[in-house]
Amino acid sequence: MAEQNPAAAIADEAAAAAGASHSAAGGETHAGTEAGHAADHPTFLGLDSYAWVGAAFLCFVLLLWKLGAFRMIGTSLDAQAEKVKADLAEAAQLKAEAEAMKAKAAADAAEAESAAKAMLANAEVEARRIVEQAGLDAEEAIARRTKLAEDRIAAEARGAEAELRARAADITVKAAEALLAARSKELAGLTDAAIAGLDRR
Repeated sequence: MAEQNPAAAIADEAAAAAGASHSAAGGETHAGTEAGHAADHPTFLGLDSYAWVGAAFLCFVLLLWKLGAFRMIGTSLDAQAEKVKADLAEAAQLKAEAEAMKAKAAADAAEAESAAKAMLANAEVEARRIVEQAGLDAEEAIARRTKLAEDRIAAEARGAEAELRARAADITVKAAEALLAARSKELAGLTDAAIAGLDRR
């Protein structure tokens, strides 16, 4: 029924045009101008050229409707509409995919920025730890070397003290020996004198 409406409307318009033309022709005949009108517009089967054109147009429209031209046009328009809908759906899908890719790219960028900040923070912490450890290692090395130097100085001092004591002991022994030798000589002289005194008695 929906496909017949355009053809019926066109047929009605053609019939109305033909009827109006025919009525106009009849009015002119009744007005007494029948001979002049027949001379200007020849008629056939009581219809002038305008009526025959309207009838031919009506037949043409009915023939198109009979052959399914209107249905083909409707089918073509439906197909075009479906294609437009499919294109719109594809465009919407592409837009959604583009928005999803944009959101993913933004998320990846945020994640990369966060990872970079975390790496920077870790690097700063590690750098501070390394500096602190280097300071501790330097202090330990300085303390160790200071201790070694102090131990070496103490050892050298002990060695020098032992050497001085040994020299002092040696000097003391030599002095004692010299004193004993001198005392021995004195005692020997006294002994000789006492023996000589005894011999003189």
